[in-house]
Amino acid sequence: MPLDRRSFLATTATLAVTATGGCTGCAPSPTASLRMAAADDAGIARAALHTFGAGDGADDDSGNPDALAREVVESGSATVEDTDEPLPIDEPVVVDDGVYRFDAERVDSREMRSFGVTINPIRVTEGEETPGPSERIRYEDLPAVDREVLAGRGYDDGRPVGIGTSLSYRPETVPDSVLVPEPEYPVIVWPDGPARFEVDSDSTYTVYTYELTAERVSSAAAFGADVRERFGFELDGLPAEEREIVETATATGTADPDGGPHPRAGTDYHVAHDEEPSDAFRSLVERFRAHDRVVVHDWQEEAYEEWEASGDYVVAHDGTTYWTRLVVDESAFTETPTGGES
Repeated sequence: MPLDRRSFLATTATLAVTATGGCTGCAPSPTASLRMAAADDAGIARAALHTFGAGDGADDDSGNPDALAREVVESGSATVEDTDEPLPIDEPVVVDDGVYRFDAERVDSREMRSFGVTINPIRVTEGEETPGPSERIRYEDLPAVDREVLAGRGYDDGRPVGIGTSLSYRPETVPDSVLVPEPEYPVIVWPDGPARFEVDSDSTYTVYTYELTAERVSSAAAFGADVRERFGFELDGLPAEEREIVETATATGTADPDGGPHPRAGTDYHVAHDEEPSDAFRSLVERFRAHDRVVVHDWQEEAYEEWEASGDYVVAHDGTTYWTRLVVDESAFTETPTGGES
């Protein structure tokens, strides 16, 4: 089965952030890290593609992407409303043990009005005064349209603690509201106390009705085997120091119950931000640099320069195949190429 190079892995996008320390207030990123998690062919597919259905299936909420993906695969189609395609389109994804492509056809649309609002509690116990009866309305006395919208945001059981949020109304229901576009009552009294209600903005957006379908591309195992055959290489004949590094990475890498590595599970071999890589690790990185990273999406080809070593690899070692993630701060390993002679 040939691979479509437009299709692959959202997880690699996080590598650039990791490598550059894209987090304010976080601990410094390591100079380098190596993680190797044992994976069979189906596990490789799950690591390489967006995966649905990895949970236990207990959450059947139609708004849950796993549940929606399963519904489309099992029933052949599903109709949903959303502002955009609710599932990845035109790229292979894993659902349970199969690889599928989803398609979404827009069959209808409708406009919605979105009101940015601020709801702040009035703290009567702290001395704040409640406006008079003409300026307040009990939650249970609100028109049905307002109660429905507030309940949809989870504000039916009690007043919010103090929020700025948005409330969406069907345009034809707005005339029945006493809250939007201009509040007739600046205060709503919930059972647990009053809160000021203000409208900050008014805008419109479109909700589309999508008819979702799925086409089975292959089994997850077949897809993973193709990735392994195209990109896999073997680490063998390693000097003792390099072998020790690999054994550290393989000992701490972990796989999920379905056979694929969880990218954030376990620990890894790493070089701290204030440490120099050992000669053995430098040599090992060069071994990776001599092989192709797993690349299936077009955008991945632009995510890194060709000479960079960071990325995801499929590596065989001592008879076991590993989904491998290598992240290096290139400034600690090489003189960054300039892209041409000056």
